[in-house]
Amino acid sequence: MQKDKLSFGNEPSMREVPLGQSAVFTLQAIDTWSIKETEYGEKFCIGINLLSHPSYDKIPSKGMHMDWMSKANASRLIFFWVYDEAHWDEEGELKVKPFDFDLAKELDQKWKLHRFDTGAYKIEQQ
Repeated sequence: MQKDKLSFGNEPSMREVPLGQSAVFTLQAIDTWSIKETEYGEKFCIGINLLSHPSYDKIPSKGMHMDWMSKANASRLIFFWVYDEAHWDEEGELKVKPFDFDLAKELDQKWKLHRFDTGAYKIEQQ
């Protein structure tokens, strides 16, 4: 039996995508996703592996693990595409929706997060 290792601190958070530009990433396992209360209100925290981003000079070819923390509609929509916001389990955790396909395989695809000049975000599978 493997013992869990101690870990302290937080994953780094992805920087904001500049207006009119895009970032590309894969989504990490859904057990890394959560909703967090911040000084700016509720934000969706989604684990990602960042592959490209205009605000980072160098990203390793294997990508960088970090969190996408956002209250943008795009983050809310993908979060609740996976989780059923109307149903909570006995521990007060959101339940994952049932899917008739391999969810992990879908999430491991490349995703492009585009930020429009208006500040709005759109996320789409590549």
